[in-house]
Amino acid sequence: MSAQNPEQPHANNAQEFAATKEQSLAIDHARLGESFKIMAYAGTGKTTTLKLISDAMPRRKGMYLAFNKVIANQAQQKFHAGVDCRTFHSMAYRNVERGITDKLRLPRLSPIKLAADYQLEPIVIRRLLGNNYENFTLTASRQASLISNAVSQFCSTNAQYPAPRHIVTPEWMHEDDATAIQQHLYRHVERRWLDSINPQHNAGIGHDIYLKRWALSSPTIHTDYILFDEAQDADPLMLGILLKQKNAQVIYVGDAHQQIYAWRGAVNAMQQLPLPSSRLTQSFRFGESIADVANVFLTQLGETVPLHGRDDLKSVVNTQPFPKKRNAILCRTNARAMELLLSGLVQGNKVALQADHERLARFVDAANALRQGRRVFDVPELSWFNSWHEVHEYCETNDGSDIKPLVRLIDEHGTEPLKRALAKITPFAQADYVISTAHKAKGLEWHHVQIEDDYNFKIQKDGAKISVEELRLLYVACTRAQSSLSVHYLMPLLDALRKEQAAQANIGEKGSDKKIVAF
Repeated sequence: MSAQNPEQPHANNAQEFAATKEQSLAIDHARLGESFKIMAYAGTGKTTTLKLISDAMPRRKGMYLAFNKVIANQAQQKFHAGVDCRTFHSMAYRNVERGITDKLRLPRLSPIKLAADYQLEPIVIRRLLGNNYENFTLTASRQASLISNAVSQFCSTNAQYPAPRHIVTPEWMHEDDATAIQQHLYRHVERRWLDSINPQHNAGIGHDIYLKRWALSSPTIHTDYILFDEAQDADPLMLGILLKQKNAQVIYVGDAHQQIYAWRGAVNAMQQLPLPSSRLTQSFRFGESIADVANVFLTQLGETVPLHGRDDLKSVVNTQPFPKKRNAILCRTNARAMELLLSGLVQGNKVALQADHERLARFVDAANALRQGRRVFDVPELSWFNSWHEVHEYCETNDGSDIKPLVRLIDEHGTEPLKRALAKITPFAQADYVISTAHKAKGLEWHHVQIEDDYNFKIQKDGAKISVEELRLLYVACTRAQSSLSVHYLMPLLDALRKEQAAQANIGEKGSDKKIVAF
């Protein structure tokens, strides 16, 4: 996104400039040849710093590791020829036997086919709805889904072999039944894994299979140093591969407070790895006013080192409800993004959607099937229900709160209007503004950002109640802005947190004074 064309989001591209003091310290650390981590706040030029590090070591062979091919390809254009920019999957693909990677082209086993092949039979278990348990038939297809998911779960870990614990049962299942299901299905999980890595077995696989196969071979990455970007989002498998590298220096770079994928199995390498560290605290994206908002969340997360905004950027924090300028509206949920999409289309606006609209479309289709009395298996959120009525019952429980907004949206508008709205999404370059979720906005920036009203927090007499996960999400959302940030809906939270932090600071000062006097 350029300054003159803010409609299309993009990753931050810092211009060439002389290294800052913080970047120079990171470069000096890299020259020592030991593994370390770079704690980098939002917009502080992580990629630029890594490029400066590689430029400072021109005679050493390097590798830049990213999570997806697009980022790796973009990075390759920035680094010198001595740095190979890759993904974990691309390395694994090159080094795993062709008989396994060829299975990517084969059709995968559906839950129904897997259930038939493994001769699974329905099992009655106890399901918690509200405060009571009721009998629930776990169909053969649903058991097959648990088996497939267990293999995927195993593939994301550093474990050497599948175990019953990799079978993740729904939280509403009775604890005793969950344990029994794990024991009952484990032999099938073991079989499914062995079939997956058998070149002679004629069922297709996903990319996680050959990556796990490669990881189990204890691979050596032949390079002098490794630059691992966004390390806070690494899963145990990736981290395990890097920790086993004995002949390569590994430089982990990331922001511990932007770890918003714990629900996917990510582990926060920036916090967990006991390595020397350096910091990047100078943001090149926004001025001090936006940095001040970010610091409220960082302080609440226990951070004592503040984020600094650029002195030469006059960023504005807007507290009014309807900002005149907005390039992006950042929501917490897909449901709220859909509501804003519908509203924008009714008003005749050209709206782009950065949310996961493919997932939304699948959810809407699955909801339509359930409403017509057909069961679904390919949408995890709805695969456990026999009817739309059961979905409603589930939404009234704590576990069902995540999908409740989407269910309400479908009840209010129907599935067809939602599908038509998804079909009318405008490309970014032609849109009046972008609607995104905070998760999808990670790594992007816009000039004018509005924060929506669906983030989870409560204002109480004794302060604000908010989870660590929500603080991280708001930190990510607010640091997407360059010129202006609209925080109207967050003002009660920001006021409460600032008041609480000021009170704690006063207590700390008094305690410090007392210690001085006593001494």
